[in-house]
Amino acid sequence: MDTSESRKTNCLNYREEKGAVLLLVLWVVLAISLLAVSFSATIRTEVDAARYLVEQKQAYYMARAGMEYAVYEILRTQSVSGNASMGPGFMGGGVPPVMRGNVSLNLTGGGFNVQIIDESGKINVNAAPDFVIFNLLLMVGMNEGAAAEVTDSILDWVDVDDMPRPFGAEIDYYLMNNPPYRTKNGPLSVPEELLLIKGITPEIFYGRKGLSQNGDPVEYFGLKKYLTTFSTGAAININSAPVPVLASLPGLDFSAALVIDQMRSEMPFTNMVQLEQGIAGFSGESSSYLGIIQSNVYTLNCAGRLDNSDVVSRIRAVVQVDPGSPRGYRILYWNEADSEL
Repeated sequence: MDTSESRKTNCLNYREEKGAVLLLVLWVVLAISLLAVSFSATIRTEVDAARYLVEQKQAYYMARAGMEYAVYEILRTQSVSGNASMGPGFMGGGVPPVMRGNVSLNLTGGGFNVQIIDESGKINVNAAPDFVIFNLLLMVGMNEGAAAEVTDSILDWVDVDDMPRPFGAEIDYYLMNNPPYRTKNGPLSVPEELLLIKGITPEIFYGRKGLSQNGDPVEYFGLKKYLTTFSTGAAININSAPVPVLASLPGLDFSAALVIDQMRSEMPFTNMVQLEQGIAGFSGESSSYLGIIQSNVYTLNCAGRLDNSDVVSRIRAVVQVDPGSPRGYRILYWNEADSEL
C-alpha cells in the first residue's frame, strides 16, 4: 500500500473514532440532562411539600384562633346577660342569649370563619321518644319504611337488651358485618356513632344537596345537623332549633315551624305565651318539648385560611360553658379531620 492510500485509511479511521466519541459525548450529555431534570423535579416536589406543610400548620393555628375567639364571644355574651338558667316556661322579661351563625376575622396573612351551632336546639338522640325521631327522619326526606328501620335500629342500639324491634337490629345483625362489631346497648357518646347503626349511611348522616320538584336547591337528610348527644337539658331551645326539628315535635307541622322561624327572626321568644298566641292550635303537648333556655353547649366549626393559598384547615369542636373550669369552658369533643362544615 502506497503512502497516499495509507494516509486516506488513517484519516477515515480518525474520523470514525471522532464520530464515535462525539456520539458518546452526546449520550452522556443527554443522560446528565435527564438526571438534572429528574433531580430538579424532585427538589421542586420536596419544596412544594415543605411549603404545604408550613401553610397547613399556619392555617391550623388560624383555625385554633377562630375557636378561641368564638369561645370568647360566647362567654362574653353570657357574662353580659348573666348566667341564670332559664328552663321551659320561663316567664322573665329578658331574652336568653342564643349564640349561633358565623363569626369571622381577618388576621395578618390570613383569617378564620367559625360557624357556631347551639346544641340545645337539637334533639338528644339518647333521650328522644321514638315518634320524635321518626318524624324527624320524615322531615329530612326519608320514606316511612326507611324511617321506621332507622328509628327502631337507633332504639335497639341504645337499649340494654338484645331483643330487636320489628324493623331494628341487635347484636346478631352487626356480627355479620365486615368487620363484625357489637351493639353498644347504651347511650351514644358522639353523634358519629350513628354511622354504625343499621340503615344510616354517610349520605344520611352528613346530608346531600339536590333540587326540589320546583328546581330550588334543597338539602336532604343530614342527621348531624339535627341530632345531638351533648345537650344537657330535656327541652329543645325554641330560639335555635332548626325548622325540621320543630316540625318533628307533636302538635307542630312544617307550616307551623316556618311561622315560628319567622317570629323568632324578628324577635327571639321571651316566654311561651308568645308562642301560644302566634301559633293557632298550639297545644301544651308541644310546649312540653320546648323551652326558652340559655344554652351552655355549642358546636364550633372552625376554618382557618391563608392569603394567597388554597390551604384550609378545619377543626370541629364541642364546648360546654363551665364557670367552675379554670378557662370557663370544657371541651367535650375535638376533631381536626372534620371535612363537613
